[in-house]
Amino acid sequence: MSEPGTSDADRFLALVKPIEQDLENYCRRLVWEPQEAPDALQNAVLRGFAAFDRYREGASFRAWMFQIVTREALAINRKRVRLARHEFQLEPEELEQLAAGDPPRLNGAAPISEAELDKVLEPALTAGLRTLTDTERAVLLLRAIGELRYREISDTLGIPLGSVMGNLARARQKMRLLLGRCHPGTKLRKEN
Repeated sequence: MSEPGTSDADRFLALVKPIEQDLENYCRRLVWEPQEAPDALQNAVLRGFAAFDRYREGASFRAWMFQIVTREALAINRKRVRLARHEFQLEPEELEQLAAGDPPRLNGAAPISEAELDKVLEPALTAGLRTLTDTERAVLLLRAIGELRYREISDTLGIPLGSVMGNLARARQKMRLLLGRCHPGTKLRKEN
């Protein structure tokens, strides 16, 4: 229940503030063109505020906002596809070329810092995410960045729970294969 004298805007901002960075990271990864992420996020927050009277107190605000961001980002992607008239796909060889920079040193070689590893993996992750379907990418990012449970992802995307698990498994497998090609010998953590 809201406190007396607290406006809807104050309540909304109090709920958005703690998840602001997660929403931004998710949106940045979900939209095809990075320069469109701020617009997508801003539109989603405006839509969320406009619909705040429909938010059910006690429901997961985090899942509710991720649902709105997902819809906005996918709408922007659909618009881009209509404009481009084709989908951008990468061949494994092209993906390897995008992973510029020296691969991390492994197997007894000097350790690589986390910042250096992030710099090397960032192009590969971005290119790898582009090879996933919209649903696979959304499910993977909602789980990894949004930290949503399977049921929340199902509700957010409006797909059956089994589809969430199947899409997540396919997305993880594709990313493991792509990142393994870019950086042979790199062990990726397998999440249950």
